[in-house]
Amino acid sequence: MKIAFDENIPSAMVRMFRILAEEKQLKKLTSDLEIESAADYAPKVGDGDYKRKNDSPWIVRFAKVGGKVIISGDTKMKSRFHERRALVEAGFVTIFFESKWSNWRFFKKCALLLHWWPEIARAAKSAPPGTFWHIPGHWNDGKLRQVSNEDLKLIKKEAQLKARDVVRSKRRRIRTGGEDQGELPLEVPEVGPRPQEPRTS
Repeated sequence: MKIAFDENIPSAMVRMFRILAEEKQLKKLTSDLEIESAADYAPKVGDGDYKRKNDSPWIVRFAKVGGKVIISGDTKMKSRFHERRALVEAGFVTIFFESKWSNWRFFKKCALLLHWWPEIARAAKSAPPGTFWHIPGHWNDGKLRQVSNEDLKLIKKEAQLKARDVVRSKRRRIRTGGEDQGELPLEVPEVGPRPQEPRTS
């Protein structure tokens, strides 16, 4: 199973984990994982599929060679439409670090990755295709956290538009006095006994 670290993860970390994967302690977890780097699949300027500042071309290339898992240090991939769609459509299990991870120094980044490596390996093998996961930014025991693979900005905008429509509808009803305002009943209901007609002698 091919697993790629994206360009937001230092290349030294990728090399280090390739070596560590061969160690006896980790080999049980990673025996069927082949660690690769996104840089090996990134199109160069002049390539037909090159797109400036866009990860979708290398994601597509990696999928074509049997890639299954991506570990990313770029949580913004989830909000970039083309990249998010490429990840979901290719069926990648995508594992993100929390955004604060980007501001850490090299050794702290490596330490966190090593700490969570058993859970990462389990998720890589068992998580449903097309799902997104977060590596917690702490050293407590636990599991990776599944996050939405949908466009959160679009969902938020749709919710705002729906809420706006509800408010407009309420205001319209208030202005018109309700839906039945202005309609006259066809029959006037009888109230009380009918007045008696005067008797004629």
